[in-house]
Amino acid sequence: MKKLLFFIVIALFINSCTSVHYSNIHTPKDNAKIKRLEKELLTVSNNKTEAKELATLAVTYPKVLANRYNLVSPPLYHNFLVNSGQRERGLCFHFVEDIMKEVNTRGFKSFKFRWGRANANKLDEHNVIVVTGNKDSNFQNGIILDAWRNSGDLFFCKVKDDPKYKFKEWPEGNKRINSAF
Repeated sequence: MKKLLFFIVIALFINSCTSVHYSNIHTPKDNAKIKRLEKELLTVSNNKTEAKELATLAVTYPKVLANRYNLVSPPLYHNFLVNSGQRERGLCFHFVEDIMKEVNTRGFKSFKFRWGRANANKLDEHNVIVVTGNKDSNFQNGIILDAWRNSGDLFFCKVKDDPKYKFKEWPEGNKRINSAF
């Protein structure tokens, strides 16, 4: 009976997994999210032009990556596919690396980009980009850019306000995101 229940649970889980594909990278719905993120970014930097550019990039580029990664939802199932060799990329740190590659081509001057890490070296480790700036470079007041959590649909909030994770700055990660990968 236990084996049957196990297989039923596994079958239900697999059937609830769906492929993620964004046919429109920038939708009218995204405009409101971009505005909200731009407003958040202006709490750490006073450069409106860069805030708008970064907000647009942060909301739209994860969708490009999700399509490139052939992403599957939920994210933990996609992690299983990557770790078992069925997908090449799409772990949380891949999003950090690939978004930062694009960010580094833009030459932002009024923002600092940091690697946030929660549950380091554990099975549920999670990595994000944290944006700070001129006004306030305190890591806990930085803004999380998390493209993995919602399968390419950007999640953002202040580090100190994250309801799920307690991020800490990871100096080794900082070296990686501020270099040319």
